[in-house]
Amino acid sequence: MKINIISSKINSQHPNLLFHMKVLIILFVSFFSSAISAQKSSQQPLLDSVFNYICSKNILYANIVMKQAILETGWLKSEFLMSRNNLFGFRSKNYLKFNTWQESVDYYKTWQDKYYTNPKEDYYKFLVRIKYAFGNYPSCLQKIIYNGTCNNK
Repeated sequence: MKINIISSKINSQHPNLLFHMKVLIILFVSFFSSAISAQKSSQQPLLDSVFNYICSKNILYANIVMKQAILETGWLKSEFLMSRNNLFGFRSKNYLKFNTWQESVDYYKTWQDKYYTNPKEDYYKFLVRIKYAFGNYPSCLQKIIYNGTCNNK
């Protein structure tokens, strides 16, 4: 109701303003979508390598785990985490540092084997229960478009 009143006031006082705001929003969304797509394509070889390694380690829910790496590192572009080869944002008191990104995946496998003990538990709920994820983290993962297929299964 309040939004409609504000929208009506803007429209009556500045008839073109609402139209221009909508155009700006559409342009912003288009630019943002293009930027994400370009970012993904420039990282595609590394994304494929990471996903294939996740699969080779028989990590459960490989697509979700890959989406975690994508979210945590900003499509593998975060200088902070990538310089530490830490694809999943693992930390103790500070962020963990690995010699290679493969070691980070190996650590994830060990972590998953230790804590994910009920294969019937929804993996997103598990991430929240174990306090790896908070708030809307699972829905952020679900919005990431990445659908790899493990060849070893």
